[in-house]
Amino acid sequence: MVFNYEKLNVEQDGMVVIAAINHPPANSMGQGVLRDIEDLLTKCENDDTVRAIIITGSGNKLFSAGADITEFASLQAGNVPKYNGNEIYFKIENYPKVVIAAIQGGAYGGGLELACCCHLRIMAEEATLGLPEVKLGLNPGWGGTQRLPRYIGKTKALELMLTGDFMPAKDALALGLLNKVVPQAEVLEAAKKLAKKLAGGAPVAQREIMKAVRLGLETNLRDGIMKIEAGASKALQFTEDFKEGAKAFLEKRPPNFKGR
Repeated sequence: MVFNYEKLNVEQDGMVVIAAINHPPANSMGQGVLRDIEDLLTKCENDDTVRAIIITGSGNKLFSAGADITEFASLQAGNVPKYNGNEIYFKIENYPKVVIAAIQGGAYGGGLELACCCHLRIMAEEATLGLPEVKLGLNPGWGGTQRLPRYIGKTKALELMLTGDFMPAKDALALGLLNKVVPQAEVLEAAKKLAKKLAGGAPVAQREIMKAVRLGLETNLRDGIMKIEAGASKALQFTEDFKEGAKAFLEKRPPNFKGR
């Protein structure tokens, strides 16, 4: 697949697509970045050569500093942006393939909100994160007030949002927001290693697991098990991948999953 974007640097390494936000000086989530991310997700969704996507930032300083302040005047004038951050973030969260955030630098505001809607997160130990919108007289508006408390708890999330202070990566790891913290120079390679491991897995099963977890967190335990989880099991039991997985297990060899 050929990738040609204005605000993303995109490459494909095997079945993994790596997209680096390229919107200096802050890798802010402006309309161009949102447009390119949405288009990339659409292109990759039904492409069997892509099984995982990594989103990272260009440069070492910032993953993304959030909303593009240069676009605020247009919003204050009442103009409705063409690309809605919340809709695109929901698309990432609901995406049927694994999306990993490789947070090589600071993640603030909409940048942290972007990381929160990815399925997995690896961050540089030197980096910090936060939702500083309150310092501009604003609130986090792309899911921060809803997703962050679900990850780190209401009390700590409120502290971050009400003070606008930044949190070190090690603290975010301890609170369960991150999967792994590594030195900055190792962030992308760590994300690639994880993505390639997942790309060799069973795509349909991965999709159903992510869907079941997402929907289950929005309901009660009984419905989560008896309806959502049971529905996933039913959807998977007649797939070619399940047949291949069982056969490979009996034959003591690695499975060759096709995503069918």
